[in-house]
Amino acid sequence: MNKRINLLLFIFLFISIVIGCGTLKNKYTASENAENYYKKAYDIIDNATHNSLSDSLSSQALKYIDKAISLNSNKSKYYRVKGSAYIHRREYETAIPYFEKAIEIDSNNSLAWMGLGISHENISKFEIAEKYYQKALDDIDLSRTIYFNLGLLYSKWGKSDLSIKSYTNAIKIYPKYRGAYLNRGKVKLGLKKYAEAIIDFNMAIKLDPTDKVSYNNRGLAQHYLNQFNEAIQDFKKALEINLDNSFNENFDTNKYAYNNIANSYYAMNDIKNACIYWNKAIESGYKYQVEWKEEYNIEDPIELIKKHCSG
Repeated sequence: MNKRINLLLFIFLFISIVIGCGTLKNKYTASENAENYYKKAYDIIDNATHNSLSDSLSSQALKYIDKAISLNSNKSKYYRVKGSAYIHRREYETAIPYFEKAIEIDSNNSLAWMGLGISHENISKFEIAEKYYQKALDDIDLSRTIYFNLGLLYSKWGKSDLSIKSYTNAIKIYPKYRGAYLNRGKVKLGLKKYAEAIIDFNMAIKLDPTDKVSYNNRGLAQHYLNQFNEAIQDFKKALEINLDNSFNENFDTNKYAYNNIANSYYAMNDIKNACIYWNKAIESGYKYQVEWKEEYNIEDPIELIKKHCSG
């Protein structure tokens, strides 16, 4: 009788241990799977081309991070990545609650504070964005990126001097920060400091010889300095560089390069080539904006074609 009781007790304990182990295993597997999905989403976000993603990639990142959150809803970094995916989709107001949730879970998540800054910057709430960026600056490891984002913010805000200062701070921390050179050059280009802008574009190209945007912008600076042959070479170099869909969907530079080439030929009184490239610009989807006449001294290529290319 005692042997039978002992046997039943042993069987009960064995089953309990197996069930218990199975429960622990299931919990571990769910947590592990959540982290794997997070890593897949993070890798997509982290490998953005010129900080931009194609629609298909951002959608894929959202699918992965949603699976991660469904398996573990208590990770601050998961919500931060979801917010970042929406930023890449330019759905800034949709992104904000996810960054707020990330901070609710972990108030020291500097990337989430930065995400709030980016989101508010892009809905033109500049003062709020500035405060969030300043909060993110508490993280020394993130400071060069925050200074870069402050450069973008101040440029949109019309505070060019602060923009240049912010990009310079980013470069001081990381002298090989290609994007900071590029963007500082853009600000200087807007201020008509063309020679200074070229120095920054030169550095950006040195750090990344496939930087289409820097070639195009350097060409513009050279055009404004009446260095038309050099400008044409840079515009054509920009056209030669083919990047991925993430770049093409967010930075359609080719149609502008065609129009810039045409304007440089026109400035040299080479009407034949000017007409060829004005037409290429229009065929590529170039849309003229009236304010560009005052801002950049650029005329409508359609009107120029009517005037100079009818024959």
